Amino acid sequence: MRFIRWSTALGYAFLGLFLVLPLVFIFWQVLAGIGEVYTSITDPFYINPSPDAFSNAFFIRPTDPPTVVIRGPDLGVVLNSLWVALTVAAVDVALGYVLAYVLAKYVFPGRTLLGLLATIPLIVMPFATAYVVRKILDPRWGTLNWILHDVLNLPFKVEISGLAAVAIVQSLMYLPIAYLNIYAALTRVDPTLEEVAHNLGADERKAVRDVVLPLSMPGLAAAFVLVFIFAIDDVAAPIIFQDDPTARKLLSYQIYSKFLDQLRGQISPTAAFLALILLTISIAAFLAVRRYVGLRQYAMLIRQLRPRTYVPGPLGAVLIYAVAFPLVLAAAVPLAGALSLVFADRWTTAPLPEGLTLENAVERLAAVFQNPLFLRGVVNTIYYGVAATLIMVAVGMLIAVAAARSRGAAADALDALATMPIAIPGLVVAYAYFLTALQLATGLRGVAPDLADFLDPLKHPELYLVVGYSVRKLPFAVRSIYAGLQQIHPSMEEVAMNLGDGYVGVLRKILIPLLKNNILSGALIGFVYVTSEVSLSITLGVLKGVGQDTAMPITAFMQERFESGLYGVQDAATLGLLLVAIQFVAITLTTKVLKTRYGFVL
Repeated sequence: MRFIRWSTALGYAFLGLFLVLPLVFIFWQVLAGIGEVYTSITDPFYINPSPDAFSNAFFIRPTDPPTVVIRGPDLGVVLNSLWVALTVAAVDVALGYVLAYVLAKYVFPGRTLLGLLATIPLIVMPFATAYVVRKILDPRWGTLNWILHDVLNLPFKVEISGLAAVAIVQSLMYLPIAYLNIYAALTRVDPTLEEVAHNLGADERKAVRDVVLPLSMPGLAAAFVLVFIFAIDDVAAPIIFQDDPTARKLLSYQIYSKFLDQLRGQISPTAAFLALILLTISIAAFLAVRRYVGLRQYAMLIRQLRPRTYVPGPLGAVLIYAVAFPLVLAAAVPLAGALSLVFADRWTTAPLPEGLTLENAVERLAAVFQNPLFLRGVVNTIYYGVAATLIMVAVGMLIAVAAARSRGAAADALDALATMPIAIPGLVVAYAYFLTALQLATGLRGVAPDLADFLDPLKHPELYLVVGYSVRKLPFAVRSIYAGLQQIHPSMEEVAMNLGDGYVGVLRKILIPLLKNNILSGALIGFVYVTSEVSLSITLGVLKGVGQDTAMPITAFMQERFESGLYGVQDAATLGLLLVAIQFVAITLTTKVLKTRYGFVL
C-alpha cells in the first residue's frame, strides 16, 4: 500500500536524519583525529587493569574510632564505567527478583503497600536524591555513621565514596525498573506449568528453580540490560560525588566535562572517541539481550488464568517483613530526603534535616514562582515535554503502522531502529547533535546566514532539545501503539478500504479511535521521561547560559543550583518538587488510562 510505503520512508528519514547521521558524524570525528585518540586512550587514566587499581578499593583508616573506607577499584575511565554499571545491574536484578517474586507469588497483609513503596523511586528528582545519599554517607555528619556509632554504639565508622557511592545511588534509583520488568515476566508465566510441577512432586523451591526462573529469563535479561544502560549513562551521581577523583573517572562524567570544554573552544577527538565507546557498549548490550530473547520461546501466561500464589509460612512471613519492607523503605529514603530539603531550615552538620516546617516550603515555592529565571525553566520543561511528545506520537504512529502492517526485512529493520534509542545514552545524542549542528551552521554561514543562525546550537539549542527528547523517548510511543495494532485484525482496515476509503481515512476513522488508549499511554509515558531527562538537559540546555532567554529546563537549573553552594541546594530541591508534581500528574493520568500502576515503565 502506498501509505505503508510512505510511512516506512518517513520513519527511515526521521531516524536517519536525527539519529543515524549525527552518530556517524561522531565516528568521522574520531577518524579525523585518530592519532590524538590513540595517544590519549593508551594513558592509564582511561584503562588501568593493573592490580594496583584495587589498592584503595577497601581499607581501614586508623582513626578514633577506626573508619572502614569503601571506595571501589580505580580501573580507569572505561573499566570503571563497566564495573559500576555491571555491579548496579547485578544488584538490582537480584533484589528486584526477590521483590517481584514476593509480590507476584505471595498473599500477605500489606502486599499492596509493599508494591506501592517499591515503585516510589520511579518519581525522579535528579541530583536531589543523589545529594541526599551523599548526606547520608557523609563520614563526619552523615546519617549512616550517626546510626552505626551514636545509636547502635558500634566501635567503628564507615566512609563510602568514589565509585562505591555512585553505585549505591544508582542501585537505589534503578531498583524499581528491574523489579517491574521482572514482575511483568513472572506474572506472564503460565501457572498451569507450576501446577504440573507440583503434581509431579516438586515443592515450591524446585518449581521456582526448574519452571518459573527459566521462563522468566526474558524479564531478567531485559531488566539487567535496561539498568546497565541507565547506570552507564547516568551523570547526576558522578557530578554530586565529583569531590572524589575516582567518581570523575567515568565515561559519563568525562564526556560531560569534555562537552563543556568544547564550549570553551577546546575541541578534542578524544571526547568523540569516549562517546563512541559509550555508544558501542550500550548498543552491544541491547543487541545481545534482544537476540537472546528472540532466539528462545517462552511459555506465557494465558490471560484468563491467574498466577499461582502461595501463603507464606511463619519463616517466610518474617523474611518478608524483615527484609522486603526495609529494602523498599531504604530505596524510598533518597526521595523522602530530597522532599524534606524543601521543608527544612537546613541540613548541614546534623545527621537529619533540621527545622521542618510547612512555612519553609510555602516560602520557597513562592520564591520560585517570583523568580523569572526559575519560572522560565518550568515553562521550558512543559514546552519541551509537550512538543517532543507530539513529535514522538506522530512519528511513532507512522513507524508502528509500517512495522505492524508490512512484512519483510525493511519493516523489521525499521522496528529495530525505532527501538534502538532506548539503548543510546543521552550524553552521546547531545554530543552528536552539538558537533553535527555546529559544523552544519558553520558551513552555511557564508551561503545562508539566516538559516545558519537558526541551526546554530549556541543560539537555538531548544530546537535540538525538542528533537533529541523526541528521538530518545520514541520507543515508548512506538511500542505502545504497536502493541495496540497487534490486537486489531487487519481485516477491519481491508473492509474499509474495499468500501472506497483510503488508508488515511482508515487511520482517522478506525485505527486512531481504537488506539486512543495506546496513543495516550505512550504519550504520557514519554512525557514523564522527557521532563525528567538529565543528559540532554544539562548539556544542550545550558548552551545559551542563564539569562532571560535561557533554554534551560528544570533539571538544568537543578544542576546549576546544586553547584552554586549551600543555599542553592534547597532551591534545587524546590525545583525538584515542581518536577515531581509535573510527573505525578502525568503518571496519574497514565494510571487512569492503563488501569494499572505499572503502565509508565518500559
